[in-house]
Amino acid sequence: MTEIDDAAAMYRAAVDVALRGEVGMCPDFDRHLQEEVWRLLCCDRGALLKFCQRTGIIVGRLTTRKTLRSEKPLFELVVHGDDADTIRQWAGRDRPLR
Repeated sequence: MTEIDDAAAMYRAAVDVALRGEVGMCPDFDRHLQEEVWRLLCCDRGALLKFCQRTGIIVGRLTTRKTLRSEKPLFELVVHGDDADTIRQWAGRDRPLR
């Protein structure tokens, strides 16, 4: 499988990065918006918000997720539109997921 085809592996890798206290990111496709979105994950809310401030992310939906691998919740910010394009370029991906 190519990197683009294995969305579950990309999400697991983003969770692993997030559990280390860094910002993990993975692309996804929102069926309702019919566009690519990016999920930014981190176990430290402050670090996630600081990352968004540095990269210019201004709009997103922030939620928390529980994992079996950590007692602390993961904070997940879902960004779309121009912000998703910014993250895709920052992550070094040259084209959308779909």
